[in-house]
Amino acid sequence: MKIVSLELTNFPPLKNLKIESLGSTVIIAGANGSGKSRLKEAIIQTLQGNPLMRLTLAATRNEERENYFSADSISVTQGVQNPTLTSYITSRRYGAGRFVGSLVQIDSNRNVANMSYSQVNWLGGDPDDSESQVNYYFNPFTNRWNDFMNYIHQKSAARDKKLADELKKNPKNGEQIVADFPDPLDKYKKIFANVLPGKTLQDVNPASPREFHYIQDGGSPLPFSSLSSGEQEVVKVLFDVARKDIRHSVILVDEPELHLHPTLAFKLVEELKRTGDHTNQFIFLTHSADLISTYYSSGDVFFIDSNQTNANQAHRLSDVLKNHEEVAQLMGQNLGLFAVGKDIVFVEGETSSIDRLTYHAIAQQFSPVLKVLPVGSVSNISALKAFENQIRSSIFGINIFMIRDRDGLNDEQVAELTKNGRIHCLERRHIENYFLDGDILFKAAKTLYLTTVNTSLTSDLIESELKRIAAQTLNFNLLQTSKEYLAFNFSLSIPNVKAVDGKSVDELQQNILDGIKLSLNELINGLDESKIKLWLKKEENRLSQLLKTDDWKKAFQGKLIFSKFCSEVLKEDPLRVRQAYVDIALKEKPEIFKDISDFMSRR
Repeated sequence: MKIVSLELTNFPPLKNLKIESLGSTVIIAGANGSGKSRLKEAIIQTLQGNPLMRLTLAATRNEERENYFSADSISVTQGVQNPTLTSYITSRRYGAGRFVGSLVQIDSNRNVANMSYSQVNWLGGDPDDSESQVNYYFNPFTNRWNDFMNYIHQKSAARDKKLADELKKNPKNGEQIVADFPDPLDKYKKIFANVLPGKTLQDVNPASPREFHYIQDGGSPLPFSSLSSGEQEVVKVLFDVARKDIRHSVILVDEPELHLHPTLAFKLVEELKRTGDHTNQFIFLTHSADLISTYYSSGDVFFIDSNQTNANQAHRLSDVLKNHEEVAQLMGQNLGLFAVGKDIVFVEGETSSIDRLTYHAIAQQFSPVLKVLPVGSVSNISALKAFENQIRSSIFGINIFMIRDRDGLNDEQVAELTKNGRIHCLERRHIENYFLDGDILFKAAKTLYLTTVNTSLTSDLIESELKRIAAQTLNFNLLQTSKEYLAFNFSLSIPNVKAVDGKSVDELQQNILDGIKLSLNELINGLDESKIKLWLKKEENRLSQLLKTDDWKKAFQGKLIFSKFCSEVLKEDPLRVRQAYVDIALKEKPEIFKDISDFMSRR
């Protein structure tokens, strides 16, 4: 299930709040006292059967559509119980890997004061074989962490008993038995290593329950409590969510940035989004300017206005910040958030915040001090280039780098722009050109369950459809490259007038006019119709030849092709496809982003 709209009235301090068209990752911001916590309370209460607000839930699985909702969505009216929703929520029964279609709340109080470790029951069996309470994830987070630590020790004991029982039956088949009963801690070790590079989670001993221990860079074991408060918090949240293999659920996270460096907060959000193969909806209630600026142009960042009027107090930030991407505003709003010792990489893109997610995910593979910031149009990149040296010399400890599309550049221009090593021009035309690998697109489609809707989807079909769409854009590409050719080769030269002081005003004006005439004559000779016609034929042939190989993926207009492919073939939001694609590509085929990652790794 997924919340697609909500409305709350007369729920102090909220007087009138309405949000529609919620996506899969929603950021809700606001000052202290604006009503974020009350909004969270209203959502939780409504989904538990106390309808404090209007709410529309969309089905995300066929089971919900056919067996429960009997429709694509259901609506709750404020003050009126919806028996369909109540029946659905109370029908949830959760064992291992079966936490599907419910609500998870991660409240802001994540400080665990006292831990109580229970002795394991060696005959108690696997705790995942029994069902959890319907309201398991409605309970306070601190209680769940204590429960998790006892759970993981009991789980390990149950696995040891299963291994012992099976080995008694088949002592010669030990290797296969161990493979059949994997260590329950393995998935948590992977998460731990991913968010805390250089640190390795150690095995637990069910015979002697205690806090986790880890090893850093091959040293001696250290207790979990020796991690920073931020590191502990990230691990606790991710382990809590990973325990139940949550899918198709609404996950409310209050203040994800608490105690966290911006890089760690980004890692937490991105790691959470991967849970359940991107099937969950996340609603983050935050004060973090970094999270807001990272996700705002995805269209799902909302600001709660504490102004008590009858107007809607929820504002979609992408509608409010029309000029957010302008250079001056960018510098004023963002550079102040990050200080000494930062390498800042400005990235171009009309959908700059969305593009930033791609660049940020790549950057985090190499350096936690890299900060990726959107700059909007290519003209802003040019403006930054003009005064980046002054910025570096006036703001201590900041290094500035830039990445821009290859759109509109020839080899000479690229060489000139990149010669100082601070600007990187993509080897492909747009960032979207990196999202055209058929194998990875197919895996992204599987991850997003699109192959269950369209069973004919295969990697071969995807490659075929991509090329079909590319062929349809040949005219558009010819028009764009023609514009670039004309802009680069044919421009009016500024008249060059010498010895200005020794000339009269009339002589100066005549020299300017003569210079313009000379430039116009050169333009007319160069823009001879037959010459341009010959160039157009050559360019048409070049583009057609590109379509005979995979070279079109680098040179054609990737923005248009990727957008049309998501709309016509996958029938899915391009942002969701991109996020799944990046995760899979960085893990399985990182060479797709090689020129970007090489530039990032040199910082």
